[in-house]
Amino acid sequence: MRTVIVGVGGIGGFLGGRLAAGLSEERDQELVLWCRGETLKNIREKGLTLLDQDGRATTVRPDLATNRASDVGAADLVLFATKSYDLEAAILETAPFITEQTRVIPLLNGVCAVDLLEQHLPQADVLGGCIYTSSHVRSPGTVQAVGSVQRLFFGKHGLSSVENRVRYADVEQFLRKSGLQVTLTARIAVEMWSKFVFLSPFAAATTFYGRSIGAVLVDSEAFETVMGLIGELEALARAHKVPLPENIADLTVEKARSFDSTTRTSMQLDQEQGRMTELDCLIGYVCREAAAQNLPVPNYDRIYAALLETCRA
Repeated sequence: MRTVIVGVGGIGGFLGGRLAAGLSEERDQELVLWCRGETLKNIREKGLTLLDQDGRATTVRPDLATNRASDVGAADLVLFATKSYDLEAAILETAPFITEQTRVIPLLNGVCAVDLLEQHLPQADVLGGCIYTSSHVRSPGTVQAVGSVQRLFFGKHGLSSVENRVRYADVEQFLRKSGLQVTLTARIAVEMWSKFVFLSPFAAATTFYGRSIGAVLVDSEAFETVMGLIGELEALARAHKVPLPENIADLTVEKARSFDSTTRTSMQLDQEQGRMTELDCLIGYVCREAAAQNLPVPNYDRIYAALLETCRA
């Protein structure tokens, strides 16, 4: 089985490193890391290094690290772990080794990756996916893991639990070689949107107000805004026929309160450091989809208009 991880940043590097370690004795498995620049150079020369919470380093070597499609051959499984703004270019670059036999799973922020993958890769079997883990690039080819939450959900929306099990149980067993808690589910849309209902409102509010998650929770104006954002996004999810839990707002706030009060969101950090942000997939997408559904989203519209002036997107 040939697996390709596209994008070796915090998520792709963490998952790729864990899989490489778990597959080290399995000769019937081939792991390919698709990357470029200094990351590609360092992995080829020195391997991929994972740092755990205590700073202990583990260095692994994939079977192949490349940015040339001609090196790869037909892939059985492709995991996209790029930033959302790099996804379309990554799809076009990797399309030559994605066939009608290839299962494709996006592990990006947001909920729009599946549509883009299906649009550009009609031959592939595209599933939904989301991952919960905290990791970031320490330097090209070195990834730092933070925290103990390491969960991955995937599945095919529209298929029953039994159909998902018949088609993808082998993928579930393979992904468990990473040591993550992996769940194959027919309710993948619920998992993806539940994560989005946390990620999008808090990315919007922390970046707009320039405050940490904890500071947003205790400031009356910011908290009112974030609750408005959650409500607007919940309405959009239900318009998309996604059966979120009735208490999704309470669950989302509870999740936010579980973070260290000084935690800043990745979009906030990107904006503060002048990097490209995921403004379009985390906030712009909501505004466009709500307009298409004739749903009012005044909090999203206000924040999106403001952040378009300050964020690189």
